Parts: sequence; C-alpha cells; structure tokens
Amino acid sequence: MVVEEDLETNQEHIGALVIASSLAQLRTMKTLLATLFGCCAWTASAQTVADSLLIDGSYRTYRVHTPPGFNTAEHLPLVFNLHGLTSTGEQQELYSEMNAVADVERFVVVYPDGVNNSWNLGLGAVDEYSFFTGMMDLLEITHNIDPDRIYSCGMSQGGFMSFVLACSIYDRIAAIATVAGSMAPGLNLVCSPTRPVPVMMIHGTADGIVPYTGGIQNMAVEDAIDFWSQHDNCVGLPVTTPFPDIVLQDFCTATRIDHPLCAASSMVSLIRVDGGGHTWPGASIPIGVTNQDFEASQTIWDFFDQYDINGALSAVEVRARGEDFILLPTVFNDQPAFTNRSNELAEVRVVDAVGKMVLIFTVAPTSTREVNTSNWCDGKYLWFVTTGSKQRVVLSLHSVSAN
Repeated sequence: MVVEEDLETNQEHIGALVIASSLAQLRTMKTLLATLFGCCAWTASAQTVADSLLIDGSYRTYRVHTPPGFNTAEHLPLVFNLHGLTSTGEQQELYSEMNAVADVERFVVVYPDGVNNSWNLGLGAVDEYSFFTGMMDLLEITHNIDPDRIYSCGMSQGGFMSFVLACSIYDRIAAIATVAGSMAPGLNLVCSPTRPVPVMMIHGTADGIVPYTGGIQNMAVEDAIDFWSQHDNCVGLPVTTPFPDIVLQDFCTATRIDHPLCAASSMVSLIRVDGGGHTWPGASIPIGVTNQDFEASQTIWDFFDQYDINGALSAVEVRARGEDFILLPTVFNDQPAFTNRSNELAEVRVVDAVGKMVLIFTVAPTSTREVNTSNWCDGKYLWFVTTGSKQRVVLSLHSVSAN
C-alpha cells in the first residue's frame, strides 16, 4: 500500500482557503432529512459506510465509521482523519487504525477523499471549504454529532490540510493534530483565528519527506509550534516528558513537549520522535521507522478529548463522559480531590504557571486522594497523569486563593 510519496513544492506563497460557496443543495437535503428523522434516535452496530456529497457539480466521497451500538441520542464527537498525498480515505482508515480507538472511546470518525488523492491547501480550485462544512452540516442531521466537538487530524498532507482547517474554519474545528505534517510556508501570514486553537504535532526528526527542520514545502516543526503557542497566548515554560522506551526494536524514542498554560485553557503540544521517519506511531503497517512506544491515534484522541469549541472541558464534563481520571475542585476547603478510576497505578505531577514542579504523588487504582493546596500560591495549575499504558493531561479548575 502506498501511503505517501512526496508533497507539492509550489506552496511558498500559500493563500487562504477560499471561503465562499453556495450550500443551497445541501441545505435542501438537510431540511428533507430533518423531516424524515426528526428527533428520533436510531442504533446500529460498528461499521464504516462509504458516502458522497455533491459539491460544485462533482461528488466528493468519504467514509464514516460509527462505534458499536451507535445511537444518535448519544450526541457523539466527530473526528476527521485525513490521508496523505497519493493516498485515500480507506488507506488512511487502515493505516491509522483509529476505528479501534473510536469504538472504545465512542466518537464518529470520518475519512474523506481528496480530489486526485490530494488536498487543496489554498492555491487550487477545489472547494475544500464547502466539502468539510458540508460534511459537518450533514452529519449533524444524520448522526446528531456534537457541533461543539469536531476535530481534524491527518497524515502528512492531511496534517497540512488540518492546519488549513484550523485557520479557515476555526469557528467549527475545536482542535487539530498532525502526524508527519506541518504548515505550508506562508500560511502563518494569513492565519488569524479569533480564538485559541489547541494544536498537537507528532513528527519524526528523520522524516525525509516533510523535514523536521523545514524546507521549501513546509515550515520547520518547531517554528509551527512557536506560531501556535504565540497565537494561543501560551505563557510559562514548556513541560517536557520523555516517553518510556518500551520497544527497543523500533530504533527511535519519543518526547512530549507541552505548552500547557494557554488562553481559554488550550494547549499546544509537540511529540518529537527522535530518529522517527515519515510514519504514524503505533501503526502495524511497516513503511519506515515507526515508533511503537505510543499509539498516535489514541494519543490524538486523548488530546482532543480535553476540548470543545469553547476551550477546555470542565471536570464535571469529564466526569460525565466516564474518564479514567477526575479532578474536582472543592468549594469549601483547599483540598481538591483526584480520582483514579483506572485499574493501574497513576502518577500525578502538578506544575505551576511557570513550569515548576509543585508536587508528585501516586494514586492507587480505583482510589481517590485529596491534595492539600492551602500553602500554594494563587494561580492556575496543570496536573499531568501517567499510567503504565497511557499518558493523559487533566486541566485543573482549582484556583488557589492566597492566604
């Protein structure tokens, strides 16, 4: 299977995505579907269904995966997972293995097809804006997706396209993530979302197609991270967390670098895969040096699962979705409660606004621990949670009042 060959180089003066198109036919379809379905819920087993949407006289195709027992009453989140250049949505579905994550975590994942196996990053005539907004509008009717929880991720050029969506449809895309993809040169000059956009980048330092240090066709990865951390008004020092080198035979290691204290409690994160190639970490299909110390699909969802279009989800909302870790502030004392609902020992690291470690402690499986914060300075704190199988980040709602 060919996942990706090369990217177009004629993007040095990338323009903004065209944001003008008629959706009259789609709105007519939505009205008809609303009449047919009304507010009734329907159920289905886990499945992937091929579908299409008429845009500018041509049918654009995509694949929709729903988790087992899918019910429209659930109001599930939506994740776009975009393929790379020369690839297809079906190949991206197989390569990323995100369906398995969607089935457990319960979200809808869509694998769109680019025209001629590529995406219009701003210079071509293909109307990507209408395609993506059209899919969102239709899926709100047919699948009752949560319009506040729509995300985009992608491999290589699919990552480039996710950045374009973050810049052009920022009023509907809650957060994005990229794997082996960056920003096209010049996109940063025309990208000015009116809200902070949480961004995660996963990139190998030995990527020979989208160079980590940048080139004619892409911004350097760390320059893209700097752009978004500045746009999102991130403050304090980044927090660096190496992944345990679990699989020595993959010949690479991974380090996560978080800019956690950003406006609207957003975050800008980089997972640098030292020695990693142009690959999707955790993938079972071998196309190059692939890190196996973490799974990109699960890590991307864990990142998305913290945010909706308005910013960080509250601890109450996290609890309502049945997360493994719950952090609840207390109203009448200075002892917020951290609950570990997983079956693993959890290590918790608390970091203050300037990146200084404040506290490290562990919580046994299915246990709760109260933390005395009465001597902490007034401000906002970030709580990192690590277990043997996965790493998560929990944003505290607790703001300590100085005594």
